[in-house]
Amino acid sequence: MSSKPGPDREITDRAILRKLRNHYSPAMNAAEVAEELDTSRQTVDRHLRNMETEGLAKSRKVGTVRVWWVSDEGKAYLHKTD
Repeated sequence: MSSKPGPDREITDRAILRKLRNHYSPAMNAAEVAEELDTSRQTVDRHLRNMETEGLAKSRKVGTVRVWWVSDEGKAYLHKTD
C-alpha cells in the first residue's frame, strides 16, 4: 500500500471515466460510481475532483447532489487508451 496521499490507485481514473461514459444516464453522482466500482464515495470523489481539474470530467450541482460526466477531453483520453 502506498503511503502517498491522494486518490486510491486501486481505482483508476480510466475505470471511473468508463463507468460515467457507459452509464444509461448522462451523469452520475459519486455515490453511484462508488457503488458500481465497490469502493468508497470519498475515493471516487477525490478522483473526480482531480479529473475535473485535469479537464477529463465535468460536474454540476443539482439540488444538494453534484453530478459528473465525461468531458470531451475525457472521451478523447478514453478513445486513446481503450
